[in-house]
Amino acid sequence: MRRGDLTGALHAAVRDDVEFLFDDSVDTLDQTGHGVDVTFRGGGGRRFDMVFGADGLHSRTRHLLFGPEERFHRYLGYSFAGFTMRNTLGLSHKTVMWNTPGRAAALYAAGEDDEVHALLTFAHREPPFDAIRDPEARRDLVATVFADAGWEVPGMLAALRDADDLFFDGVSQIRMPRWSRGRAALVGDAAYAPSFLTGQGSSLALVGAYMLAGSLADRDHAAGFAAYERHTRGFVTVNQDQVGEGDAALFPTTPRALARRNDMLRDLSALPATTGRPAHSALTLPAFSRP
Repeated sequence: MRRGDLTGALHAAVRDDVEFLFDDSVDTLDQTGHGVDVTFRGGGGRRFDMVFGADGLHSRTRHLLFGPEERFHRYLGYSFAGFTMRNTLGLSHKTVMWNTPGRAAALYAAGEDDEVHALLTFAHREPPFDAIRDPEARRDLVATVFADAGWEVPGMLAALRDADDLFFDGVSQIRMPRWSRGRAALVGDAAYAPSFLTGQGSSLALVGAYMLAGSLADRDHAAGFAAYERHTRGFVTVNQDQVGEGDAALFPTTPRALARRNDMLRDLSALPATTGRPAHSALTLPAFSRP
């Protein structure tokens, strides 16, 4: 399921019951014993009983509550650019990929659309913070890394230059010793981004939101936040531990590792069944009582 479709479904389910403020962000948080005073970049302020930060890998809420991102950021040695482009190959429900050691390009079609999703991934020693902040720098970096690449990559680079939905970032995780402070808590990538290498970002966010809401259903904020962390952290950790620094099975950095990856993909049907409970289902969701 495409993330945009999931977002649309979630929004449609609650839009009549929840107030949405678009094109704005939190500027300051000031906690008291009775609530959290919030000011917004767009102006004005309000008091809330509790605040939840679900604002992604580079969370502003986390920065206000716990300090600089660098304290919790774990870079895994890769960067990526994702965008949409014309479906010139006529792909339908299919992914095609080009790979050399340390570089990969993929095109995938979730349906029979005129556009496909494009992904350019590459090994990069240091986190590309400058490129993350500068739209032109990120395009230049990707174009330089893939300048001599073949296959469909030249067309992908041309499309990248004109893409209005380009998303660029380092492949990273967020690892925190705690996810709450006072009357505020973090959920999803803001608290425990696993990286797209695990394929579990949306799942952790949804499971975390469910566990957070359920834990607060019949408790005050202090007890609820403690229960949320106590019952969810193990599930988060086992999913984050699926990858380590420089450990991307789908995007190897050496010829030998690339050959092993190709052999593995050819023989998927012959792989032995995994033992034990897989990471993605390592938590049985409890049935919480409604308040």
